[in-house]
Amino acid sequence: MIEIIRRGIYTSIQDAGRFNYQNIGVPISGPMDQQAFGIANQILNNSYNTAVLECSFMGPKIKFHKNTYISIAGAEMNTELNGEKIKSYTPYKVNEGDILSMGTSQYGCRTYLSISGGIKTEKVLGSRSQFKGITSEGNITKKVLIPIGKSDFIPKVGVSLKPINIDYENEILEVYPGPEFKILDNTQKKILLENIHHISSLNNRMAFRLEEKLICKLPEIWTSPVIPGTIQCTPDGSLIIIMRDGQVTGGYPRIFQLNKRSINLLSQKTTQSPIRFKLLSKV
Repeated sequence: MIEIIRRGIYTSIQDAGRFNYQNIGVPISGPMDQQAFGIANQILNNSYNTAVLECSFMGPKIKFHKNTYISIAGAEMNTELNGEKIKSYTPYKVNEGDILSMGTSQYGCRTYLSISGGIKTEKVLGSRSQFKGITSEGNITKKVLIPIGKSDFIPKVGVSLKPINIDYENEILEVYPGPEFKILDNTQKKILLENIHHISSLNNRMAFRLEEKLICKLPEIWTSPVIPGTIQCTPDGSLIIIMRDGQVTGGYPRIFQLNKRSINLLSQKTTQSPIRFKLLSKV
């Protein structure tokens, strides 16, 4: 067991996601930053689908009730184990009674805490990912005991794993043309691709809204599928980027689609972060 002593601002349990239920309106969920999530698990030889804690903006304080190993990846949160600072992308042994404390995020906003053997909460529709309405809570809201798995993992001395060229301050988001991109005129396309945009305060695991609006009168469309990374344009010109907990259909024109790398990068952005779109192919 691990004991959540302080829950942080927004800490949730996430595995790889909840698949094969989009036809009944269930979001995929899963980690906002799939790269950091995968690395945190890989360091401990956990399978990719192993459930972790996704810690956003300010991390939790945790007491361990059994010996295990941990790793962290993603944003820097000045993490301490028994008062001693520990590094990201490195396995650490923790003993029964040890206390892990995570601070406020820096250089990104989401960090992933992986535990050897993984978190072993109940699966709902094939996943442990928290999403309110499917699971009882959308995130960890109070002090709670969380079961963890068994593992015989023993790290090699000096082992670490860090992604190449990780840069959460990079402003460029790579996009493909969406199904309705062609209904934009050349001026609108130029504005979208040449201007700097900013993340508004309306951002969460469901979607990010941008501050700047596009001057346009685009028609609504028949309700159509959307996936994480789909960028929609509303009738008033607002740009909305669907994220991991986003709806699975929508009636607004789908003008762009982020690639996987850019969804991961966007997940580490927060209010007022500047972004620019780079079109990867033309229609």
